[in-house]
Amino acid sequence: MAVIKVPVSKLSKAKRDDDSKQSCAREEDRSNEWDNACAICDDGGDFICCEGGCLRSFHPTKKYGEDSMCTTLGLTEEWWQTLQSNEQEKYICKNCEYKQHQCFACGLLGSSGLTSGSEVIQCKDKMCGYFYHPKCVAELVHPDSKAQAIFFEKRVALGLTFHCPLHRCSLCKEAENRDDKDMQLAVCRRCPTAYHRKCLPSDISFEKDGKEGTQQRAWDNVLPDQILIYCMKHKIDKDLRTPKRDHIVFPDDRPLSEPSRSSQPPETGCDQVKAIDSFAPRHLFPHPQPGSCGWIDD
Repeated sequence: MAVIKVPVSKLSKAKRDDDSKQSCAREEDRSNEWDNACAICDDGGDFICCEGGCLRSFHPTKKYGEDSMCTTLGLTEEWWQTLQSNEQEKYICKNCEYKQHQCFACGLLGSSGLTSGSEVIQCKDKMCGYFYHPKCVAELVHPDSKAQAIFFEKRVALGLTFHCPLHRCSLCKEAENRDDKDMQLAVCRRCPTAYHRKCLPSDISFEKDGKEGTQQRAWDNVLPDQILIYCMKHKIDKDLRTPKRDHIVFPDDRPLSEPSRSSQPPETGCDQVKAIDSFAPRHLFPHPQPGSCGWIDD
């Protein structure tokens, strides 16, 4: 079972010292394929990691979420100890188990991982676990051209892989470069918005200013070679120091099934015939298709 430990960041209640200038010391590990912050509260700590493909990490029990006021997965201590002691055990979150993931743009659940007809598609970046509706990602990639967005949406629906908007700066549109500090990305934890460090808007502050009424919205040393931010679209809860934590939706225990593939041939007749059979003009075919309703000009 995948379990990782990440030093708790200054997001935590236990470290909420507004005058502190110390950053958290942490060991960066680019080989770690899972998220280095809890998907619920966005803080560090002891995590249980989903091995189903979404790459998310979670605080497992109430105990591990106390410092950040995280609701956690709510596992019992007994179950958590059992999972830790069994290296063969894998934790699969409900979204991955039932192949229903949220679109990171609109937040709605959609079927994923089907052989065809998935409603949400995962970003192709191997370190990115976010899913999108084809229409949602198309509008983000081509915000100024409806025609291009429609074309892109159709291609994604047919299987085109894509990098989601979190891998380019929303301001200059250039890609990230983690080896260049200025070109490292500040990524929002609530929506697909990202900025290079050098492009980060001044109102997304690394410090809280009580006199000016400025809320802290950016943290270094939480994500490896990136900055964790909450962009200006999201209101900060003054107690949590994060936006409201209602962004995670797990599905019911009813998986969305793939479209049925009946081995029986379709019935013939007017109600079952394709439009091209039922409404072909007379001059195109000397005889109507077998089982059709005739020609459009009959």
